[in-house]
Amino acid sequence: MMEMRYYILAMLYTGQNPTTDPARRKELQAGHMANMGRLHQEGKLILAGPFKGGGDLEGLFLLDTGSVDEAREWCASDPAIAAGELRVEFHQWYSAKGIGIMQATGPDPEHP
Repeated sequence: MMEMRYYILAMLYTGQNPTTDPARRKELQAGHMANMGRLHQEGKLILAGPFKGGGDLEGLFLLDTGSVDEAREWCASDPAIAAGELRVEFHQWYSAKGIGIMQATGPDPEHP
C-alpha cells in the first residue's frame, strides 16, 4: 500500500493592498520569484504556478509540510505577501508521499 501524508496547498490571491506603481510591482514580483527559488532550493516548495484566468486567483504553491503554521511562516518571508500585493490561503492536501513530482535534485530513491 502506498504511504500517504499531508502537504499544504497555498493559494495566492490578489492582496488587499495591490500597488499601482509598475516599478514597485516589478520589484515585488522579483522578490516573490526569489522567495520561491529559495523555498525550492531548501526542499520546501514542490510546485508553484501562476493562474491566468483573469480572476483574483494569482497562483499556488504546494509546500512539503503538513503544518499550516510552518507554511505560514515560510510564506511570511515573501515580499509580495508581506506588502499586501498577494494574500495567501492555506489548505491541507492529503496525497501519496512523493506525489510523483520530483525536485530538481531528482527522484526520492525510496519512492521512485
